[in-house]
Amino acid sequence: MSSTRARVSLLSIGDELLLGEIVDTNQPYIAQQLLPLGLTMAGSETVGDEMDDIVAAFKRALSRADIVIATGGLGPTDDDLTFEAVARTFGVELQFYPEVMEQMAARLKRSVESLGGSNLKQATLPKGSRVLKNDWGTAPGVHFATPENKHIFLMPGVPREMKGLLGERIIPWLREHFPCDTCIAIKKLHAFGIPESIIGERCKPMMQAGHNPNVGTRVSGGVCTVRLVAHAATVSEAAALLAPCEARVREALKEGLFGEDEDSLQSATVRALVERKKTVAMAESCTAGLVASLLAEVPGASAVLIEGAVTYANEAKIRTCKVRPETLAARGAVSAQTAAEMAAGIRERAGTDIALSVTGIAGPDGGTAEKPVGLVFYGIATGAGVETLERKFLGLDRNLVRERAAMQGLDLIRRAALR
Repeated sequence: MSSTRARVSLLSIGDELLLGEIVDTNQPYIAQQLLPLGLTMAGSETVGDEMDDIVAAFKRALSRADIVIATGGLGPTDDDLTFEAVARTFGVELQFYPEVMEQMAARLKRSVESLGGSNLKQATLPKGSRVLKNDWGTAPGVHFATPENKHIFLMPGVPREMKGLLGERIIPWLREHFPCDTCIAIKKLHAFGIPESIIGERCKPMMQAGHNPNVGTRVSGGVCTVRLVAHAATVSEAAALLAPCEARVREALKEGLFGEDEDSLQSATVRALVERKKTVAMAESCTAGLVASLLAEVPGASAVLIEGAVTYANEAKIRTCKVRPETLAARGAVSAQTAAEMAAGIRERAGTDIALSVTGIAGPDGGTAEKPVGLVFYGIATGAGVETLERKFLGLDRNLVRERAAMQGLDLIRRAALR
């Protein structure tokens, strides 16, 4: 079966998504994983836990696509309706699958006989389903082929379970049954501190319609990602097309380039510290520990992250970082001088190679004409001394100021580690 015309539609099911209680990260992740297969994304939709709505959503998805990948609604409660909705869509019966009960029992380390009626519900699938073993949770994945030879894949909405089933069960099947006529090579390059407009100008010749590789940009949290996608008859030819374009993009991003593909700014920062065998501490005021938290997300951070102090109040700055009261009186808590003393003080306290300080006005109140909301000062202390930086994140709400300030702090640590 050729994937030349194969189209995919994504469906997320659950009131919690429809009402905005949970942000749906599944659809973007699935789309990214399917891109190398050469499948065309035909659309996506989110629907709540109402039977008629789910059935109608499946019908819409099937009207525009050959493959439907749905997440959510596979749990044990009465509002988990996905299996029944698929059965109703195609007029088939629900059927008990004993192997699903056995898999759940093994997963829960219990006997099949001890499982309750809620588990029985999870093992009752549309007749004709192919069970996709879930090694990451209890609810099974399901592959259902329609009479028109279209394919529906059902997965739990829990991201960890979804990722396991997609990567280990669904993508291998799609790769085998929808072989790609055109091979694709993909590279993502990440930079911090360069405006997207400047990157766009530098990469403009490669971003024209019809250019192969296709080059596009996106910005999130101050990080600009340039995505390159090359198409060719073979994998090696696609890679050969990608290489010179990648080299030009790397040159365009060189002063801000920090990583590629799945790298994040925090992982690049930890990697720089580990590779250079340097340690770091930080004193944070307006970011209130966010820089330390971002670093701690990265496995291996414990080897380099020694100490993080939230020094919100002036008394904490004095007590923890030895900021001089006269500095605070003359310059204020949000100043280059205070940031410098915070960084020097926390470095001395922790005994680290590098120390970062962050102090600013996140808002919504507290700003003045001289010191507006969004003003942030940094100190970066090393064995060579202390440097300061002033940034203004104007026009952003409180949480965005804190987020952008923390990302800038990560980049300062990364650059200090690489010196």
